[in-house]
Amino acid sequence: MNEVHENLKLDDKSNSKNNGDSQIRKFYAGKVILLTGFTGFLGTIILEKLLRTCTEIDKIYIMIREKKGVKVDERIKKYFENPIFNTLRNVNPHFMQKIVPFYGDLMESDLGISKEDRRCLAENVNIIIHNASSVYFHAKPSDILRSNVIGTQKMLELGLECSRLEAFVYVSTAYSHHYNQQIEETFYPPPVDLKVIKDMIQADEENAAGLSQQVINEIVGKWSNTYAFSKASTEGLVEAFSRKTSLPCIVYRPSIITLTNEEPVPAWVGNKNGPIQLLTSTTLGFMHVLPASKDVTVDVIPVDLTTNGLLALIWDYVVHRQSNEPQVYNYGSSDWNPYTYGLGYKAFRIAWEEQPSMKMVWYPFTIFVSNFYAFLCLHTLFHILPAVLVDLILVIQGKKPLAVKMLLLLGKNYDALFRFINGNWVIKADKLKGVLNYMNAADLKEFPFDLKAVDWYRLSLLSMLPIREILHDPLETIPAAKRKYQRLRLLHYTVCGLFIFFMLFFVYRIGYIIFSY
Repeated sequence: MNEVHENLKLDDKSNSKNNGDSQIRKFYAGKVILLTGFTGFLGTIILEKLLRTCTEIDKIYIMIREKKGVKVDERIKKYFENPIFNTLRNVNPHFMQKIVPFYGDLMESDLGISKEDRRCLAENVNIIIHNASSVYFHAKPSDILRSNVIGTQKMLELGLECSRLEAFVYVSTAYSHHYNQQIEETFYPPPVDLKVIKDMIQADEENAAGLSQQVINEIVGKWSNTYAFSKASTEGLVEAFSRKTSLPCIVYRPSIITLTNEEPVPAWVGNKNGPIQLLTSTTLGFMHVLPASKDVTVDVIPVDLTTNGLLALIWDYVVHRQSNEPQVYNYGSSDWNPYTYGLGYKAFRIAWEEQPSMKMVWYPFTIFVSNFYAFLCLHTLFHILPAVLVDLILVIQGKKPLAVKMLLLLGKNYDALFRFINGNWVIKADKLKGVLNYMNAADLKEFPFDLKAVDWYRLSLLSMLPIREILHDPLETIPAAKRKYQRLRLLHYTVCGLFIFFMLFFVYRIGYIIFSY
């Protein structure tokens, strides 16, 4: 067990915990929850977990808006057709009776909520889980700030109207203050106050071209992008609002969220971004060079354990808190059960060999290089030149060039993504580790989030399942894909051998010419 687990002194309440029914499940019985961002990766698992495990919950209000002309009812119907809800449908077929959708939009004044819906929320809601946010790094600054900061301010004001509110939970990110190498479970000073945020939004919206990148860089300072800047600003807003109004507030900071460990099914992933994007491009043989060492720790956490940790900390905060002080809970693996590139790559190589994709364009491999200039050379050799060559062949065949465009698309978020998967941060999560000591046997079984129990090697092997699904590559193609994998490997080593031969011959000829004079 972690040293924190062993040394933490439990109070009388925790020592008397029973080993019968889950305390956490009992806590949520009869509760009314408002959840934003339920259509996202984490939000989907939060909603599924509550409906599947906390069957005696009263209601879950879900805030939703129209998107790309699709009506709210149509979005709800399509959303619940996702196979991730199949287990829920089997164990709790009447779960839709617990769902109450209502229109709301973080970009609108007063969230766009009707007076009737607002009154209903104010009279009934016990817990607000504010999970919605704009996560697109390259969005207009005004959109990110209006959604993430001003939208949260409006949610806090709504929370203040809720007469039965027990907790307001803001889901942030462990990298909101990433300029620190070690992230503690504490509030850090926000980058700017709310007035500066509003001035930035106004300036960006009034200028047809928006704020220039130079101006943005000067404002965000030590924050690498407007997303992290907005999250840090919002955390400061939540803390200040809580202290001013005594609204019971929690900031939850998960690190890089990845595929499910067990629930409701192993190896499910709800988006194609972040590490999954990099892993998919490597599986296909597009990306071969990473500017990192195999020993670098990348802080990833399974989405189902992230959800269990969230639901457990809400219970802990409401039941065991001794004051209305706002609290921060981190959740990360770096200080709990570290995951390194070397460990992952060892598993991925086995997975690529046993379950290769039929859509490979080249033999999948990765070269880890920590020297920046060496990375540029290898990036040119293994990424840029092959992409140009492929496009040249396509043009000769009268086809549309795609490779360079795809490489640029893959690299669009590469600078930001690299910063967050290569920082070697240490995410301290002592508070959440401590919550484990208050949980009984049923809690630990129904709401597991102890990262010590995660087998990273197994989870890395399983990661090929969602990648195949993303690529629409069924398991039936594996035999043919294995044959293709062997051909591509032979071709790869043949090309590498010829390249080395010609390089040596070139060096020999240059040396011969020099020394013959």
